[in-house]
Amino acid sequence: LSANGKLDRKALPAPEGGAYARGLYEPPQGEVEAILAGLWAELLGVEQVGRQDSFFEPGGHSLLAVKLLERLRRLGLGAAIRDLFEHPRLAAFAAKLGWSREVVVPPNGITPRSRTITPAMVPLAALCQAEIDRVVETVPGGTANVEDIYALSPLQDCILFHHLLAQKGDP
Repeated sequence: LSANGKLDRKALPAPEGGAYARGLYEPPQGEVEAILAGLWAELLGVEQVGRQDSFFEPGGHSLLAVKLLERLRRLGLGAAIRDLFEHPRLAAFAAKLGWSREVVVPPNGITPRSRTITPAMVPLAALCQAEIDRVVETVPGGTANVEDIYALSPLQDCILFHHLLAQKGDP
């Protein structure tokens, strides 16, 4: 135990290979499973990953999950992190992966010379003219200081919700 009475994991001996619960090895099937198995083996520091192996049982965690998703993205494969947590076994997660295409961002219609901003100029936001005018009114300097208008991401929306809900402090 550590000085504060908690389990001192660093003082424990490293587990041997037989200490991990394992089922029968079933090799990856198809290109996506093979790619995924190679990435898992590298990130988790294991020699072999089978179709029914879990990402989390040999030590996978949320930070490694983010690394995994970034490496998959670079290879043109995409998935949400939620998919990995809901389907931690290689075969099930591989079924959730899809070959992704680069997101095409439409050109920004607002230029430094714009005097007004119309809905057609902000293709990333589904706003009517009155809503756009209300947004522009909140910006010091008005239209001249607006570069683009787009919706909040789900995380930003959640943070704003909690900020507005809070009675004290800033969450």
